[in-house]
Amino acid sequence: MTDGGTHRGRLRLPFGLGARPLLVPPRKAIILQPCCLGRVMLTTPLLAALGEAFPDARFDWAVSDWARQAVSSNPRVTRLIHTGAGDVAGATRDEVRALLDDIRAEAYDTCFIPSASAEALARLAREAGVPQRVGLSRDGRRRDLTHAVAPSPGERGQARSALALAAAVGAPAGVIAAAEMEFHPPDRDRTAAARWLVEELDWLGDRPLVIMHPGGGQNPSGTNLDKRWPAERFARLGNHLIRVHGARVALVGMADERSLAAQVAGMMSFTVAERATVNRAGQIGLGELAALCELATLYVGNDIGSTYVAAATGCPTLAIHGPTDPAVAAPYMVNGRVVTLWRPYEGAFSWATGVSVEEAATAAATLLQTSAVF
Repeated sequence: MTDGGTHRGRLRLPFGLGARPLLVPPRKAIILQPCCLGRVMLTTPLLAALGEAFPDARFDWAVSDWARQAVSSNPRVTRLIHTGAGDVAGATRDEVRALLDDIRAEAYDTCFIPSASAEALARLAREAGVPQRVGLSRDGRRRDLTHAVAPSPGERGQARSALALAAAVGAPAGVIAAAEMEFHPPDRDRTAAARWLVEELDWLGDRPLVIMHPGGGQNPSGTNLDKRWPAERFARLGNHLIRVHGARVALVGMADERSLAAQVAGMMSFTVAERATVNRAGQIGLGELAALCELATLYVGNDIGSTYVAAATGCPTLAIHGPTDPAVAAPYMVNGRVVTLWRPYEGAFSWATGVSVEEAATAAATLLQTSAVF
């Protein structure tokens, strides 16, 4: 057999038995990261790196209803592919079939799967006929991937691990080093936020504006209310920021968190009547929250999706972690305007030995100093 015949024979061998296919730069690609909000936000650095490295390529995103707002206004995304209400694991058969049909119809040349435990997504991409399937794998292997990428040894961070996929397809090291989370609130939300600040809160930028989200810990993957820093500590921190720094505090959250925000406001010495504190929980969406954070002096929140969104806008952000190690999932920014507080623990987690108000107040003071206004 000639050399050319041998080469042709190898091309017909199933993947894994022949030569490993070479990675080629993406031209039309899809990111398969459906859920949830925090994980999607931690994947936006990958999108940023890919967009900078391959400016002529098209990038789409397969995302759930729950996390859709995280990328719906991102100018780097051409199309959103609907995956269902939450994670693909909980999607109906019809939703999975529709997702498969959508991916197949777009004829992507590459898909990126930035989760080391997303076997179902890798299989779906293979069944949809995406020829180049690049995904994370801790052991460097996965049956349905053409390119299984192992994160750097010892790397646990979700964002940095996902960025390994950009490196695998040839993104320059400088581009990867500069990539960080991104969130782009729609202009209508920016207009609404500015109007509310001026007309209802009477805030003209003359004092610090602090956004606080005391809730979170609920998404389609499960509920973990231990993520919530105790309400009384939010109240004490709010009092401190008003008394010492002259701040105005806006409490935010989802509709079912309005009573929690009201509880925090009720424990504060500075009342709504004094216009030092206002409860906006359940009254604004994610886009308007981001628009507020673009103007705010400080955001304080738990290890939850809205905290990642706040950090992505460039707002000085204080992220308070309880049971979750920030080495794995903390807001990923390279601008130095994020402080993450966490106390390691053994056994069952308890806030009794968690982050104190004094620690939070010190960190908040440091972040307030980063603002060019104050």
